[in-house]
Formats: sequence, C-alpha cells, structure tokens
Amino acid sequence: MTAVETGGVGVVAPPPASGRPGVAGLSYPQAWRGSARYRWWRPLLALAVMAGGGVVFFVFSGLSQIGAWAAYNLPGFLAAMSSTDTGGVLEDAAWLVSPLGMLSTNIALGIPIPFAMLAALVAAGSAGVASSVTGRLRWGLMLGAAVTTILVLVPLGFAMEAVAPSSGESLTIAPEAGWQLLAVVILLTTPLQAAGEEYFFRGWLTQVVGAWCRPAWLAVVLPMLVSATLFALAHGVQNPWLFGDRFFFGIVASLLVWRTGGLECAVALHVVNNLFAFGAAIATGTMEESLLITEVEPLSGILSMTGTAVTALVLLGFARWRTAQRLTAVAREGGLAHG
Repeated sequence: MTAVETGGVGVVAPPPASGRPGVAGLSYPQAWRGSARYRWWRPLLALAVMAGGGVVFFVFSGLSQIGAWAAYNLPGFLAAMSSTDTGGVLEDAAWLVSPLGMLSTNIALGIPIPFAMLAALVAAGSAGVASSVTGRLRWGLMLGAAVTTILVLVPLGFAMEAVAPSSGESLTIAPEAGWQLLAVVILLTTPLQAAGEEYFFRGWLTQVVGAWCRPAWLAVVLPMLVSATLFALAHGVQNPWLFGDRFFFGIVASLLVWRTGGLECAVALHVVNNLFAFGAAIATGTMEESLLITEVEPLSGILSMTGTAVTALVLLGFARWRTAQRLTAVAREGGLAHG
C-alpha cells in the first residue's frame, strides 16, 4: 500500500499493475489528480484543448453574429445607403436581442461544454469528471436543484424587483412585438448558455488550476478567486456594484461545486437565474437594456447577492439531503470511479 498523500488531500488506493496509483477522497477542483493517468504535465494538454475550443468559439461566434446582424439590419442598411446615413443602422444593437441574435450567442456560449469534457479526458482519462467527481452528470441532482432554485429564487426575484427594479423603473408589463419567438429561443437555449459558462469557469478552469495545487485548501481557494474574477470581467464594462454582484455569483457557484462534488447545482442556479432575468426583460420590453447593462444601484446589487446566497444555502441543504457524492472514489483499475 502507498502512504496517504501529503497535504490531507486524500487516501491512496493500492497501485495498479503499472503506473501511478489512483487517489480517492479528492474534491472536485483536484479530481484530475485522482486518476492513475494524471501527471503534472497533463493539464498543459488540457490548456491546449481549450485553446482549440477558443478558436472554434471565436470563429463560430463571429460568423454567426455577422449573420444575425445582417439578417436583422440589412434591409434598413440598404435603405439607408441611398441617403448615405448608415451610422444609425451600424450602431443599432437591437439585433443582439433578436431571436437570431440570441440563438447565435447562446449556442456559441455552449461550445465550452464538449471542450471541457475533452480536456478532462486528456488530463484524467475521464470526460465525465468535468461534470462531477462521480465521472458523470447527475441528472436527478441537477433537475432537483433546478426545481429547488425556482421555488426559492423566483419569489425572491419578484420581491427584489418590487423593491429595487433592475431597470430603475417600476415593473410594467409591456412586451415588445414578436416576443413569442424570442421567448422560445431563450427558453430552449439559455440552459445551454448557462451550462457552457459553468463548464468553462467552474469546470475546466477550476480543475486545470486545482490540478496544480497540492494542498487541498489552495485547490479550493485559488480556482475560486481566479474563476470568479474572470467570470465577472468577461461580462464587459460594469460599475463596482454590478462587478461585485457577478464576482459574488462566481464565488457562490464555486462553493456549490466544491461542496456538492460537481457542476449540477451551479448549472441549475445559473440557468434559473438567467431564465428569470430574461423572462422579466421580455415581459417588460427591456431585453436590450438587460443584456447590455453596465451598472446597478447599490441596493439592487446587495439584494441580488442576498438572493444568490439564500438560494445557494437551500441548494446545499438539498444536496446534503440527496447525499450527493462530494469526493472522488477509485475504481478497481486505479482510475476514477464512475459511480
């Protein structure tokens, strides 16, 4: 038997016929280290995989959004050319929240999912460990977490909108023309967008940083801070309260991933949060303002963070009730168990 790995990160299983023994008892951020195939250099391959995914993302996103812009703006652009006044058409951002614009954006943001799985495959020999320490996506846990989030976050969201509307104005039902198709696109593709962001920030990024952290505490804290910061920055220009709200969401999502052993609860929280936000925006005709928001008032930011924290606490209780597996196990062959 090999001794317990230093740093308190887990127990070591009997070594397989050849190579490094697998390691049990590791949290999600260090899950790659639990594989018998893990070597210090394998996360470099995972970086290369996601770099390739980045190329696919930017090419697809660029081409699809050009297509969405053209489909929305071309008739007006051609009409404006006769007066050489095309500036207004070129600067119009309404195409972003058209059904085709939202479709292209959401599909593009789902691209990290297969690349995060491929990165886990080359780093740890298991594509499923990108989803959870069990080596698979726990659909029952995720769907239960989604229902729990709806029951908690949606009532809180309505209450917060009544106290501090995100648009700065009282809630008024006034959907824009053609909202039905937009609602269908958002309902069907927002889960893909939210899951894509979780697989990138709380999945791949967490595991690639955590794999190089030997102490268990560092493997939790460092990826959490890095991923939350980059997650907030990825949303573009924003005032401190909006940045803080998004940074806090990233921290909470990382805590959920760590304490539940996978992405399921974080994905559920992200999906329901975005669907509620977009649903409210569609109902009030403020989709463009919602998508391009750059600042919120302090009260709105504080209430939003409070709602996120309360919902996360309930989700942690739900995951504990479900006895969600939090740590890696070791299969007989020395790799990660797929329980």
